[in-house]
Amino acid sequence: MRFECQLLGLSIALMVCAPSWAVQRCELNGESVNPNNGHTTAGKSGVMRCTDEDGQVRRREQTLREGRFVGPVVMVLADGERREYSVNERGNRHGLARTFDAKGTLRKEENLDNGSNVGVQKHFAEAGYLQELHFSDERRTVLTIAYLADGTLKELRCAPTSVLPQDREVCGHGGRASEVTLYREPGKPSGTVSYLKGQMQRLSVLDREGRLVRNEELKDGRRIKRVFYTSGQPRSETDFIERDPNGPGGREGTAREWAESGQLTQETTWAQGYEQRIQQWYLNGKPKMRQQIRREGRELERTIESFWDNGKPAAVNAERNGRLWGWQKYFNEEGVLVREDEHGERGLLQRRKRYNEQGGLEREERFLEDGSRI
Repeated sequence: MRFECQLLGLSIALMVCAPSWAVQRCELNGESVNPNNGHTTAGKSGVMRCTDEDGQVRRREQTLREGRFVGPVVMVLADGERREYSVNERGNRHGLARTFDAKGTLRKEENLDNGSNVGVQKHFAEAGYLQELHFSDERRTVLTIAYLADGTLKELRCAPTSVLPQDREVCGHGGRASEVTLYREPGKPSGTVSYLKGQMQRLSVLDREGRLVRNEELKDGRRIKRVFYTSGQPRSETDFIERDPNGPGGREGTAREWAESGQLTQETTWAQGYEQRIQQWYLNGKPKMRQQIRREGRELERTIESFWDNGKPAAVNAERNGRLWGWQKYFNEEGVLVREDEHGERGLLQRRKRYNEQGGLEREERFLEDGSRI
């Protein structure tokens, strides 16, 4: 951006600098207008045409109806991209919209309702072939089919019912489960997927070397997902009852994690959408932590047992709504109780007992709200 500066008055020696902006030229029905000044377009109808040799939008054609921008719009950007769409009385894109690249190739075709995608949406590659096909329903994308240049599938996400002719076979809407191979690039598979009536039955994902990275299956009403290390050892697994994500019930089942050695390191049990129990293990197989969770209305209570890596107890803690509550027990590496703390309202420490190595009471302290001892 250039600045033109002028010295005004030797007595005050004031330098005034103003930006020099590119000027957008617009005309409507042969008259010069300014789209940023409503007085120049008030009550007028027709197609306003604007040019700006230095701006991001080089050319703009927009329809006015009685002074309001409503109807078809054409924009040409500095890189040659061309956009064609319409706006409604709210100023939002509405109806069919198309985007072309600088070579004139159609790259995107959308259907819009007051600014939101509805129905079929298409994306095209630079070479002109259909690259992505989407279907939107109630502002959500319910179907995605992505293609490679040779027509093979790169991605597939299905809707519960058939919404386009292209989804009938691959999404299993014909009465039997589909078997689809997905490709990262022509001739190089990235995995397989199976759908029945739009519901995923099986999925496998491969890395570039062809090794199994992740799989998923629907079995006896349960959705089981597994992730693997490059060695092939399981890394994590979730086994949950398959439920409508928008329905009642919430998550119910088990989630597990493993070290690459094969040692189970964590297991979490869920019920009614909440964690109920968490267990952790050291790499040597000894227990690391056990956590039991209880809920009553808005009250959340946890009992947490921690262990040393030799299997001896390290601590037993109780929490209520995220704060320590009641008596907390702490042990040395031999499993001998060395300290007890009592916590009251708001998690404040109220009393502490210390024990010697033989387990005998050595000292007892009481604490006031400010942390001072008595």
